[in-house]
Amino acid sequence: MNRHLAQLNIATLRYPIDDPRIADFVDALPIVNGAGEATPGYVWRLQSDSGDATDIQVFDDPLVIVNLTVWESLEALKGFAYHGVHRDFFRRRGEWFVPGSSRTALWWMPADVLPTTEDAKRRLEFIDAFGASPYAFEMGQLHPALVIERAGIDDERAQRMITLPNGVADVVGDRGGLVVAEIDGDAVACGGYRMIDDHAAEIKHMYVAQSARGLRVGAALVAELGAVARANGIEKLQLETGPRQLSSLAMYEKFGFKPCRAGDESDGASPSLRIEKALTTEPSRLA
Repeated sequence: MNRHLAQLNIATLRYPIDDPRIADFVDALPIVNGAGEATPGYVWRLQSDSGDATDIQVFDDPLVIVNLTVWESLEALKGFAYHGVHRDFFRRRGEWFVPGSSRTALWWMPADVLPTTEDAKRRLEFIDAFGASPYAFEMGQLHPALVIERAGIDDERAQRMITLPNGVADVVGDRGGLVVAEIDGDAVACGGYRMIDDHAAEIKHMYVAQSARGLRVGAALVAELGAVARANGIEKLQLETGPRQLSSLAMYEKFGFKPCRAGDESDGASPSLRIEKALTTEPSRLA
């Protein structure tokens, strides 16, 4: 799939946006934003009717401001960030922002999709929980280009990876969700959920190719499935896992899954463990 690079930067202002002590910052925004838009490889930036994003409150603290942009490539972003007017602007950041408050996250996404602020918060939280990875990383780091997108039941990539008798249909049913992950253009992973009732769904299949293991791709699939489910109005997400799969359990715990009851014991083996997570809208832990 064609891909673009999304970039998030947040930082905490020393003073309110209308304070004279940061007037130079406010006055320079149109110049810096204009330079960004004129940079080859620029695609999009988050902005309100004011022309910038300083009045878009994403976190509880109104002094935390957000810069969210999309680029055709990492080289295009670097060309803007490290040269010209932005470089000079960046060197003065200590005058306007609380030291140590800056956070960044970069990630790849389908070229026909634009990021939301919820997408951006999810990537920052992923770095907090799992460290930098192809799913979310920082400037100066090199990772394979991981792109995850929503897929349909007839997606050929998913059909190749899901070997159940009825393929994808066995995973998602009539109203479920499916995501497929590519690394450097090759399909390497997929995951889906199946509706249990009108308000709950169960993750039914997680597949990660051997070539992609160790890159936190499984955790990335869980993050994306949770986002898709929440966007579709699902209030609870469940799954079954083996009680001895300690690394998997540790991963799910980081996402907020908790045991709810024992799973299937019909084959006489040790019972699986059913865990669940409420998909309510929660304040960001980064606020």
